Amino acid sequence: MSAESPKNSFKQSKQSIRRNGVMENQKKRILLVDDDEQLRDILTIQLESHGFAIDAAADSTQAFEVARRENVAAIFLDLRLGPECGLNLVPRLRELCPNAPILMITAHGDLDSALEGFKLGIAGYLKKPFKKGQLISELNKVLQASTVFTPRKSGVRSSMGKIVEKVPSVDPIFAEVYERIAVAAEVNSPVVIHGESGTGKELAARALHECGSRKSGPFVAFNCGAIPDSLAETELFGYVRGAFTDARDNKQGLFVRADRGTLFLDEIAEASPSLQTKLLRVLQEREVTPVGGTQPIRIDVRIISASHQPLLKCVEEGRFRQDLFFRIHVLTITIPPLRLRRFDIRHLGRIFAHKIAKTNGTHFEGFTQGAEEQLLAYPWPGNIRELQNRIEQAMVISGGGILNAQSLFPEIPEGLQEPEISKTLINLDEQSSLQKVLPSFFEAKSNFERSYLEQVLAAAKGNIARAARLASKSRTEVYSLIRKHGLNPDSYE
Repeated sequence: MSAESPKNSFKQSKQSIRRNGVMENQKKRILLVDDDEQLRDILTIQLESHGFAIDAAADSTQAFEVARRENVAAIFLDLRLGPECGLNLVPRLRELCPNAPILMITAHGDLDSALEGFKLGIAGYLKKPFKKGQLISELNKVLQASTVFTPRKSGVRSSMGKIVEKVPSVDPIFAEVYERIAVAAEVNSPVVIHGESGTGKELAARALHECGSRKSGPFVAFNCGAIPDSLAETELFGYVRGAFTDARDNKQGLFVRADRGTLFLDEIAEASPSLQTKLLRVLQEREVTPVGGTQPIRIDVRIISASHQPLLKCVEEGRFRQDLFFRIHVLTITIPPLRLRRFDIRHLGRIFAHKIAKTNGTHFEGFTQGAEEQLLAYPWPGNIRELQNRIEQAMVISGGGILNAQSLFPEIPEGLQEPEISKTLINLDEQSSLQKVLPSFFEAKSNFERSYLEQVLAAAKGNIARAARLASKSRTEVYSLIRKHGLNPDSYE
C-alpha cells in the first residue's frame, strides 16, 4: 500500500475535525474527574469523538490544578473518588470555574447525594452505566443552559425589549428575572419558574415562549392540580374512540396540541404520584400514547413548569419524584413577590387602571396621595392578581377618575386616620397577618445581601476587583449580585 501524501493526510484530518462540529482551537474543554482509569479512557474517547477537548483527573488535587490552569466549559464529577466524596469538591470547583456547569456521575444511584449536589449548585446527575447517547445529550443540554451565567449575547439583548413589554416591571429587583427569561428564550432546555401565587409565572412562561425559537408554535397551558387525576390523564394524553363509555370520538391531548411549541405545566408540585410517573415517561421517551390506544405518538415539545412550592423541598418530603425533578430542573427563574417590588405597585396599578377604564368606557386620572401611601403599606398576599382585582373593584365603585384609599380598601372605616389605617391594612387577612408584617426568610436574606453589597461597594469606592476581595467572592459573583440588586458601581466612586 502506498504511503499517504502529506496533502491528503492534512485534508482528511481537516475534514475529520470539521465532522466533529468544531475546529481544534474552538473545542470546548471538559474536565473529567473520576478515579476509575478505564472509565476515564472510555469517556475521553466518546467526548473527543464529538469534538470536545478533555482534561482527565483522578482526584481533587489534579482536578483543582486543571480548573486553575484551563478555561473549562463543563465538568463531569464522580460522586465517589476513592476515599474522597465528590460533593466536597463542588464548592471549590464552582469558585475556580464559576461558568462551568457540573454534572455528577455515579454508579451507586445515590439520589439523596444528588439532591445535596443540587443544593451545592450542580447542573445535573447521571447514573452509570449511561444509555446510548445520554452522556453527550446531557452535556449539550447543560452547556446550553450555562449561558444563564455568562454575559448577554446579541440575540439576548434584542429580545429583552419584547420581554419587558410582555412582563412589565420598573423595579430594579426584576432585572435578573428579565435576564434569565431572555437567555432561557435562546435555548430549548426545560425551565422551572418559582414564585408565590399571583406573581405572574404564566406571563413569564408566555414571554419566554413568544421570544424564543418556538414562537411560531402553540403555547398550551395546563394546571396540574386543578382537575381530578383521571381527567388530567385524558387532557394531557388524549384518548381514542371507545376508550371509555363517553369516548365517542378520538380526542387529541395537550402534549400533541403543543407539538413544536411549548407546554406550560402550572403548579406541577400538585400533580398526583400517578400523574408524575406518566409525565416522567413522556419526557423520557418523547412520545405519548392516548388512553385506550396502542400506538405511541412522537412529540417535540418544550416543557416549562411552575410551582409556588419549592420543588426541592417537595422532593425531600417525598411528595415529588426525584427523577422527574432531575428531568425538568435545568433552568430556573424566580419571580419575586409584589411586596418586594415597591416601584411596581404604583406602576402596575396605573397600567391595570388604564386598561379597565378603556374596557368600561370610563377614564382614569390617577391615585390620591393617601391611596398611593396605602398601596405601598399593604403587604399584597395575593400579589399582582390581588392588585389587579382591587384596582378593578375601585374603578367600578368610583366610576373612574381619581382613585382614593377608600375605593381601593373599602374594608377601612370612613374617617379613620393614621396610624389606625396602617393597622387595619396589616390585619385585613386575619389568618396570616403576622406573616405579612414580618419579612420572609427570602426577603430578609435579600435585604441583608443588598445592604452588605452597598457597604462593600462603598468601601471599595466602586472598584469591582477590590469589592470581590473584600467580600471573598469572585468578580463574576459580585457582578451577578450587582445586576440582581440593580446597583451602579459608578455611584460609589
